[in-house]
Amino acid sequence: MGKKHKKKNQKKRQAAPKAHWKSGRPNRSFGTNTSSNAGPNQANLPYLPLLRARSRDMARNAPVADNAVDTYSSELIGVGITPLPDADDTVKKELSALWDEWREHADFDGVLDFYGLQDLAVRAWKESGECFARLLVLPYDGNGIVPLRIQLIEADMIPLANGKAPNGNEIFSGIEFKGGQRVAYWMLKKHPGDYPFAAGGAFGVVSYKEDKMVRVPADEMLHLYKPRRPGQLRGVPRLSGTLQTISQLDDFDEATLERQKIAAALTAFIRRPEPVEPGKDPITGEKIDPDVVQESTLHAGSGYTLLPGEEITFPDLPELGEEYEKFVKHYNQKIASGNALPYELLTGDYSAVNDRTVRVALGVFRRKLQQDQRHNVIHQLCRPVWRKFTQIAVLNALVIRDYIDVKVKWNPQAWPYINPLQDVETKDREIKAGLTSRTAKIMERGDDPDQVDKERAADKERESRLQISQQAEKKEGD
Repeated sequence: MGKKHKKKNQKKRQAAPKAHWKSGRPNRSFGTNTSSNAGPNQANLPYLPLLRARSRDMARNAPVADNAVDTYSSELIGVGITPLPDADDTVKKELSALWDEWREHADFDGVLDFYGLQDLAVRAWKESGECFARLLVLPYDGNGIVPLRIQLIEADMIPLANGKAPNGNEIFSGIEFKGGQRVAYWMLKKHPGDYPFAAGGAFGVVSYKEDKMVRVPADEMLHLYKPRRPGQLRGVPRLSGTLQTISQLDDFDEATLERQKIAAALTAFIRRPEPVEPGKDPITGEKIDPDVVQESTLHAGSGYTLLPGEEITFPDLPELGEEYEKFVKHYNQKIASGNALPYELLTGDYSAVNDRTVRVALGVFRRKLQQDQRHNVIHQLCRPVWRKFTQIAVLNALVIRDYIDVKVKWNPQAWPYINPLQDVETKDREIKAGLTSRTAKIMERGDDPDQVDKERAADKERESRLQISQQAEKKEGD
């Protein structure tokens, strides 16, 4: 009776709810792989130094990786993303002249101009996952050049370790926070890769102290990176998802090349009959030295008379065949896809495309580039540089106070036409149909509409003065 009562009151175990996504159930398709549910920083930080090292190594030694980084940077930046002040002619002219004079001196290291810094920053961003830029204000020497300089800082200079600042603020991955906002960045005084003993600890630092490191206020440090998850503090190299494929394909290519070299070196073999008496040459009768392999040199166009019993055989050299090309192309396509690049741009292989397919591929690719231009390079790098540039210009009485409030449009360089005649005709029709304006189309080309109109007016005035148009008309009339 007691046993029945106990069984009756025993609660049944609730079954786990059924997953309606197949990939959310125990599934043999995933093998023994386990999926991590780590947070946006824990998922990256423990392996970030190794990822950076491998990414840089591939960019140095694997042509496909180097071209992936280089192509993305050149397509994204071109010759530079330039500012166009949105103001009247006088203000625009003054600010543009001041900017053009300054951009030549923008680099703290004195190596590049501002647009060269853009390219280097993007390359570091793609190769290392992020790049920092420190804004340094120098004493003004009265030369008319805004005393602002930009120092690009590699990702390794900002430690990945968590800690506590001397003022009590929390530091996560080298970034100091107060009230949830970034207030400072902690920078090593020397690059840990150039000076291995400059910092210690698993992530490059033991403790955050100003006698060993530099605390840079957040408004003086720019951070160029692309977070993939909300709350992600540090960037991951763009090549990360394809590094293993690139490495294996590079090894495969080298092994195949070595195989062909070895095969090509085997010119011919001279075969002799088996010795009748052990240890003696069956043709010459001389003693055979087992440590000596006789070699004969074959020259093109020559004929040879062999000794009785000798014959020449030529090896069948292995052919690569079509499968090799298909195999390499397949994995290059995976690498291109993993780096958001069209396969043709990554490899230079345009054998299987026409202008229509190229237009579609480039259209998708350029949309991604526009995202990175607007959301990252312009927002994280160009915009704060302009704001600091105008502030320092006002503080040093190079322009008036009102110039700080001048808005600016950042104008990327235009991409080349795919079909120049059709592309220009299409733009012309859009303008005539009222779908856009000349100003918008000129800016799409990376040019300044005011400057274009001035140059056109100057050309017309010069042609009229020199009667160039009239001479051309008379020649056509003849």
